[in-house]
Amino acid sequence: MSVAIVCMVNHTAIKQSSEANASTLNSSLCPGLSVNESNPTKDGPFEYDKPQQGHILGGFFYGYLISQIPGGILAEKFGGKKVFLIFSSISTLATILTPIGAHLGFGYLIALRVLVGFGSGAAFPTMHAVWGKWAPPLERSKLVSVSYGGAMMGSVLALPLSGALCEYGYAGGWPSIFYTTGITTIIFLIIWLLFVSDTPQKHKLITEDEKFYISNSLKGQVSEKSNKGKTPWFEFLKSRAVWAICVANFTSDWGLYTFLTNIPTFLHEVLKFDIESNGLFSALPWIGLWINMTISPIIADKLISTSKLSVQNTRKLMNSIGGIGSAACLVGVAFTDCRSYFLAIALLTLGVTLSGSHYSGFLVNHMDIAPKYAGTLFGISNMIGSISGFVAPTLVGIITKDQTKAQWMIVFFLSAGVLVFGSVVFIIFGRGDLQKWAEEKEDKKPDIELKTML
Repeated sequence: MSVAIVCMVNHTAIKQSSEANASTLNSSLCPGLSVNESNPTKDGPFEYDKPQQGHILGGFFYGYLISQIPGGILAEKFGGKKVFLIFSSISTLATILTPIGAHLGFGYLIALRVLVGFGSGAAFPTMHAVWGKWAPPLERSKLVSVSYGGAMMGSVLALPLSGALCEYGYAGGWPSIFYTTGITTIIFLIIWLLFVSDTPQKHKLITEDEKFYISNSLKGQVSEKSNKGKTPWFEFLKSRAVWAICVANFTSDWGLYTFLTNIPTFLHEVLKFDIESNGLFSALPWIGLWINMTISPIIADKLISTSKLSVQNTRKLMNSIGGIGSAACLVGVAFTDCRSYFLAIALLTLGVTLSGSHYSGFLVNHMDIAPKYAGTLFGISNMIGSISGFVAPTLVGIITKDQTKAQWMIVFFLSAGVLVFGSVVFIIFGRGDLQKWAEEKEDKKPDIELKTML
């Protein structure tokens, strides 16, 4: 939608007086330089003003917040395969209907965007619930981070593809962005339905040795059955380990939103460089993030399996690299000027890349402390983290009302402070061991399968 809306709006009919004022305010900062102008944007059929565009882009997050916790709970009780399929089907159908909704009216479009967010919000909590029953402790970092890396590669591929469909009118222009996304997701969901199972014991394509290895490594942590008992909400509430994850999730998302949403605006408004005019620069941060999400978990699992570091210390180390490292890059960006915008882009890319270490830190930590409740816990922490998607942009808008470099420096230092705060909280209160309230009660009957293997 962030790409499609550019082609949906009739820019000629909407006067951008605020942008004109911003250009005047910053003209003295970079004398002799102007924004890198690309081809004029083609006008679309809709006259959405700035507030309406904000509601369209924000509509996703309204639904995204709602389904986080329910998605995790349902996945734990009824199995992640079906829950993921149902919620993803909702977001897919809403995506395909988006062009029709846009032509029907603004309210219909917002409703569909909320539905897209609602269906998408359950994805990660559901995946956490599935991984809680599939990922052996010594392979959690690698399996979870590599699989979630698909979200980053999706952005790398979807952003330039959407731009091409939008700009050059392939397959009907901007509506084809939603049709292409919807159709490819339908194909994926068919593959998901055929090849995914809730537990290793239900999977038909892995060996008995693999099933035994996974189930034995998770003995005492999860059971083969879905959770039918009561969710220990009070234990969640009083657990310092849970709160450490929630704080880390919120601060991590704050930093990532600052990098991917606000820094391109800073480059455009203050340094007079339009990062969106160059596809390579737009994709570099995502590529770097994906690379680190692939490398960091391998290092993390190696540190744990060779006993170089405990699970707890490994999570804290990786989380600190993601938080404090990204904060240092933000401080660096604050001191760049219009003569060093390539340095700003380099710091942007490095900061987003380092943030990928979070995926081997707090993000996988739910399964360390409570694998049987990993879906619900992720839903809680990610819902809290998603709040930064509202708070951070709003606060940035208030601080940078005149769009001056001094105001942007406040934004960068504030965001860096938030990241460091989250890292420190996780260092102090984070845990890496299975919590007592999350232990799985073992059956008293002999383990027939284990005796047979012996």
